[in-house]
Amino acid sequence: MAKHMKVIRNIKFYARVLGIWGVAVAVLAGCGEGQISNSNTNSVKNGKWMDEIKEAVVSILGDNYWPNKQLTSEELETETGIGQEMYDDFLAEKLNVETDIDMMIILKAKSEHLTEIETMMNEYRDALIVKYADRPQELGKVQASRIEVIDRYVCYVQLGADTGDAAEKGDEEVLAVCQQENERAIDIIEKTILNVS
Repeated sequence: MAKHMKVIRNIKFYARVLGIWGVAVAVLAGCGEGQISNSNTNSVKNGKWMDEIKEAVVSILGDNYWPNKQLTSEELETETGIGQEMYDDFLAEKLNVETDIDMMIILKAKSEHLTEIETMMNEYRDALIVKYADRPQELGKVQASRIEVIDRYVCYVQLGADTGDAAEKGDEEVLAVCQQENERAIDIIEKTILNVS
């Protein structure tokens, strides 16, 4: 009888151990959901909030939202120097044409990197000003770009779409058109973030 009781106790013990392992496996399997980085997708998938922010901007700007190429985290780091370890989520899009530079970058910074990311975005903008110094239309877009920190989100908008008509009126008109589009984008980004954060 004692031997029989020992076998039952062992079965109960192993059943508990297996149950604990089963729960642990289920919990750990669910932990990867919603990650930014995925080697199969080359780190392009955005979180839900980023998709909502982009949709809000596109709904306001319509055909004047030109960025059509989503950057991977690796491409973002190459462009700006901002590494994936510095943020929790991101959206980075630019026009997939070298002759135009419309872009929008939104980073949900890790708290400890917020100031550093803002500084790096300003350095990136300064580098673009130097790069496009000889190209007035592109330079106007860069000069009109906005960097805004909203909660933990660092936003860089460099929009303006077609500035051809404005360019005929002069550099100041290009600047004004782009500033207006960037202001509209920042306004809706701020409203969206403050409602979803």
